[in-house]
Amino acid sequence: MNKKIFISILLALILFAGISCAKKKKIPRKRNINKENFIIQPQTDLVDFFRLHNYKNTNEIEEILGSNILKKASQKDISINITTDKDSLITNCEIKAFNTIFDISKGKADSVLFDVIAKKPILKGNNLFQILTDFGMKPQDVGRYAWEMGGYIDARSINIGDTITVEYTLDTLKIKHFKKFTYIPDKIHIHEFYIQKDKKLKYNKITLPYQIHRRWAEGELTEENHSFDSAMKAQNIIPYIRQQANNALQSQISFSSDARVGDKFEILIEEVYVNGEQQRRGKVLYVKYSGKRAGTKYAYRFTDKNEASAFSGMYDKNGRRLVSNAVRTPLDNMHITSPFGYRIHPILGRRIFHHGIDLRGRTGTRVYAVSSGIVIKARNSGNGYGKEVRIRHSNGMITQYAHLSRILVRRGRRVRKGQLIGKVGSTGRSTGPHLHFGVMKNGKWVNPLTNLRMVGANRLKGARLTLFKKQIQSYLDEIIRLQTKKTHTDTLEIKS
Repeated sequence: MNKKIFISILLALILFAGISCAKKKKIPRKRNINKENFIIQPQTDLVDFFRLHNYKNTNEIEEILGSNILKKASQKDISINITTDKDSLITNCEIKAFNTIFDISKGKADSVLFDVIAKKPILKGNNLFQILTDFGMKPQDVGRYAWEMGGYIDARSINIGDTITVEYTLDTLKIKHFKKFTYIPDKIHIHEFYIQKDKKLKYNKITLPYQIHRRWAEGELTEENHSFDSAMKAQNIIPYIRQQANNALQSQISFSSDARVGDKFEILIEEVYVNGEQQRRGKVLYVKYSGKRAGTKYAYRFTDKNEASAFSGMYDKNGRRLVSNAVRTPLDNMHITSPFGYRIHPILGRRIFHHGIDLRGRTGTRVYAVSSGIVIKARNSGNGYGKEVRIRHSNGMITQYAHLSRILVRRGRRVRKGQLIGKVGSTGRSTGPHLHFGVMKNGKWVNPLTNLRMVGANRLKGARLTLFKKQIQSYLDEIIRLQTKKTHTDTLEIKS
């Protein structure tokens, strides 16, 4: 090779290498971030998993998960997505374990190690108290928050499958600071509870867009669908609404003996949809059943002005409540703030059995005897119940009305069903005005909701009866209009 050509090529290579080195020096060095995904098989110890991978802040993750969830987590597959930095410190982590989802991210403030969002559904045998304590809330705080929450949400509406979400931070001392928890019963409503510095709750309700469908349907009992329930199912009516229709008519019809193939029915229902998907709740507004043995029977829904009104429900055209063997409700409005069963007491801060139900009410709200009987107690006995009335009824059952502000009956006196016996208060061991209502059978406290059928009145009167007649007419007018439509359906968009 020519010497000059060789020297030229060598100089060109040296120059190119110098340019390349210069360019590399100008490129900033990227931070070393590592992302890993894992599916862990059942019976694997989650603590051992974190330690095996030599993550530097494993102890903090263990603190977030909590001992109760760590124990249960190994029962099913666990999904983990982890992001670590160059020092093997976890900066982001999503863990799906035992029906619980943790979204963990590095804290934005210097005093905060992690920001945490934890989400879990209510499972069978579980409740709100258990979920909040599993997430690390102090029992006394859980009791207080649950009691405050009950002022906004009727305890009867909390069901298996509903979701609880909790947001908190973990500080450098590994102390959890809870900011908010959220109750999500369905795809429409979000109930947010912000925890204030004084540990009081600030409530916010979000209602997402949905549609209400008013639908008229008719059907017939056939050899294939020979029960009222199966005939309604054939009309694509969901179980929740079918149960309402069955309950409304069973006080008038003995379906087991009187239902026959060829019987006909028509029904006006209210269905709820979100983005085209039907939700699990709805209402019967009107139902008519005609049969050879059953005759023709009707039921109409009455909707009172107050959402919690004990007068709302199904009636015949004359305003007679379609519930057999019903007693009166102790209050006109039945909003349950605390149910029967184990709970964390809002004052004592420990898990104890609640022998009745607590009903929301302002001081001075009227309290009624649910059935006729003899007053066996009417005083403040200093046992935590405050001013208390107990009534023994003819079947041996005893009903209890506690924390009253006033007692309006005397021991030994006979009272009749629906008689005014006292006023709501907050006497005794109480967090605020409410009525504690208890039922005792054979010497044991039992759940009032499962042992009594309670209604506001056996028959509507006065202004309520007038309003009911107007509602009946509106149903009949709507049925005539829907019968002319091909789909027999009207849709109402609810934005928020």
